[in-house]
Amino acid sequence: MDDLNLSQKSSHVQNSIQGRPHFDPQLINADRSPSDSTEIAGYILKRPFDFLLSGLGLLVLSPVFLVIALIIKITSPGSVFFRQERLGIGEKPFMILKFRSMRSDSESTGPQFTTANDTRITGIGKIIRKTSLDEIPQLINIFRGEMSLIGPRPYVGFELAEASQADRQQRARIRPGVSGLAQVSGRSQLSQSAVIEYDLAYVEKTSLFLDLNIILKTIQKVIFCEGTN
Repeated sequence: MDDLNLSQKSSHVQNSIQGRPHFDPQLINADRSPSDSTEIAGYILKRPFDFLLSGLGLLVLSPVFLVIALIIKITSPGSVFFRQERLGIGEKPFMILKFRSMRSDSESTGPQFTTANDTRITGIGKIIRKTSLDEIPQLINIFRGEMSLIGPRPYVGFELAEASQADRQQRARIRPGVSGLAQVSGRSQLSQSAVIEYDLAYVEKTSLFLDLNIILKTIQKVIFCEGTN
């Protein structure tokens, strides 16, 4: 559910290659280590559920995983996966995984935002983006403890350039999620500032009950292909 009109390339990085940092390290508070951000009490109870559900999801969806990977490989030259560094808990960078939905040479055109009829998106890419199947590899991120099923958006660093340090520290107390309050409240129709506001509201109100509501709304949006480019 990570779709906010951002292309698979940071608009602050020129001529970078896939898998290299896509954020400005200077935007991260160098005086604070990831361990300084204490997880919200009770939130840590989410981790066992994330671990079990992501493991089960990888097992159950493994045939779908393999079919999509095979189709991408056959229909478009390049890597099966799209990798990009995002900010995790405590703003510690991690490598997010998705199925590649754009041509492997899309970065040669320079930084661009994704549009509804973006010509860089492959045929299979349009389908997996519309159905959110490109997000399946993030189950690996969840299993490894880098993400959660539900949480704030996994930001590229430059997206937080306008956020205050206090807001950034608050947001970074929770692992980013595949889906979240912002994603089910407008998704790609939201402004960046609105997304951050939703993320902060989620951190303040986080609970397993809220997560369940977001999961149900996420399923609805995926079924009806709402809010995707």
